[in-house]
Amino acid sequence: MGVENDGEMIKVSFVVAIYNVGRYLPQCIESIVEQNMTNVEILLVNDGSTDDSLAICESYAARDDRIRVINQVNGGANAARNAGLQLARGEWVYFVDGDDFVAPTVCTGIEKYLDQNYDIVMFSNARFVNGQIGSIPYSKEEKILQKEDFEELQLSALNRLGRYRFNYEVLDPVSIWNKMYRNSFLKSNRLSFIPDFPKLQDLSFNLLVYQQASRAVYTPNVGYYFRHNDQSVSHRYQKDMIEKFDVINAWFEKFIADKRDNDKFVAAYRERIATHMRTCIVRYLCNRQNEKSYRERKSEFHRLRVSEPYKTALDQTRIRSFHGYKEQVLAYAVKYRQFWLCELLCMLNEKAK
Repeated sequence: MGVENDGEMIKVSFVVAIYNVGRYLPQCIESIVEQNMTNVEILLVNDGSTDDSLAICESYAARDDRIRVINQVNGGANAARNAGLQLARGEWVYFVDGDDFVAPTVCTGIEKYLDQNYDIVMFSNARFVNGQIGSIPYSKEEKILQKEDFEELQLSALNRLGRYRFNYEVLDPVSIWNKMYRNSFLKSNRLSFIPDFPKLQDLSFNLLVYQQASRAVYTPNVGYYFRHNDQSVSHRYQKDMIEKFDVINAWFEKFIADKRDNDKFVAAYRERIATHMRTCIVRYLCNRQNEKSYRERKSEFHRLRVSEPYKTALDQTRIRSFHGYKEQVLAYAVKYRQFWLCELLCMLNEKAK
């Protein structure tokens, strides 16, 4: 697949999901427009923004005929990505978030792999915090991934903080923005994002992708800069966090259904559920913006801890399954129902920022 655009085959379709990121959007779009590779198309999907995001998109589209603007009623990031994926004409599809930006060499740095027989090309990325590019934590070595490696990728994605071969110190198996996907591979396998999924949209998508993929490559080329934004959905206080994870947990339960005989998958699934409890603590129960009293939050913690699927997952997950002392101490506090310790750890983490 790869449709011609003014006589030139489109190599990469950039799909940019946009919602109220007008402050950062110009940098994002300009970083794509200024790519060293020119045979690209840029699909800007405005997902019902209420700020000036749509106007910014339209101003860039008026100046560059490679840009197409898709304007839709707010349906969430997954709906925006699916809209772009459906219209993508490039040989490869690359998903970008509107508040981040890409390196000029995100395409040319991996160009030789784009001409080879891969379903996925993975690369490195770095965090962008307070105007500074952070350290790059991933492997410096190229890795060719064959069919037998994709189960390990799924395990590593289920618990990226765990002791798996492709955990976060090697590559990022969870995120979508450090990967390009062959368009024909996605469409022939009817792979798309799950509508109305409240969190972990990239994780669920990649778990499905890894089930179908046969060949991939990882290269240390740094192609993406993830903006650490405390106001983004993934970082801010969310009072409905527990309800969101009820939806997500139900999906994971179905995902693991045909893998119950695989002890590795069952263990990784339980570790994933344990991390959901961890996120509920950090983003809701022990978040400083939560106005409930300590007693109320503690009571809610204990009710959640003894409810399923958290009870079984936490009872049967080993603390040593998590990598790093910070994660292990928090896992201990959750597993052994020490809410005071959860509260203390969150306070110390907040002060350290």
